[in-house]
Amino acid sequence: MSSSSTITTRKTRATTVISNVTDGSPIFDDFHTNLSSPIEFINLYNQYFQSLTHRSTLINILSNILTLENVDKKILSFILDCFITNSENLSDIQFKQDLLPFIKQILITNDENNNDILLSTIRLLIVFVEYRPNILTLTLAEWLSCLLNFLVTHLSSTTYTTYADLIIDLLSKIVKQFTPLSKEIIDILGRSPSSVISTSFLNQLKLWIQNTDDIRLALFAIHLWQLLAALLSRLLLRGHTKGNEMLAVIEDGEFAY
Repeated sequence: MSSSSTITTRKTRATTVISNVTDGSPIFDDFHTNLSSPIEFINLYNQYFQSLTHRSTLINILSNILTLENVDKKILSFILDCFITNSENLSDIQFKQDLLPFIKQILITNDENNNDILLSTIRLLIVFVEYRPNILTLTLAEWLSCLLNFLVTHLSSTTYTTYADLIIDLLSKIVKQFTPLSKEIIDILGRSPSSVISTSFLNQLKLWIQNTDDIRLALFAIHLWQLLAALLSRLLLRGHTKGNEMLAVIEDGEFAY
């Protein structure tokens, strides 16, 4: 992904849900001409937000913009924040066809210049898990796999402070809303290229728990382990090899104190 001020995302045709506001619509055209100008774009949004009777029209347009190329990063962050405050106006099909591919791309792309977008993405998932869980159910394996991939590829002893509180909040809500996970979903999560139950990640988690020089990191790792154990409890309860390996993380960590 580019380290410039724009992000190149997938380019698709508008969905049928929003074709009526993207095909020659003056509103859509106004937004489209300002995809590199955050100030103008935000001002335009505020103007339409005050004047439009059906504000879901704005959400339709913002949803479609996520499928376009070369959109300024500040605009993408603003769009995600708009979804956070107007999540009730996002339809199931808009989430699946427009927003979900964007979320997956952001989570699996390791770009340190995307921190603001990553943080907004995590906040958005928190809102959806808590207030719109039904919109997430059918694609649970997809976005959860990408989220756990994010933990494996992005978290380190230097970056965890940026995401720690939001990650713990999000995982806590996921455990409350979606567990117990089915065997099929557990299998999918286990097959992920960068799985949280891979030996390398579990060893890393163990080292963090044993890190007496950074107590905050150790406490974060313990809390993260607790949530992952709750999320993947099926592995622990059935005596699965990986379940035993997960248990060893916390058992071995206790001897460090």
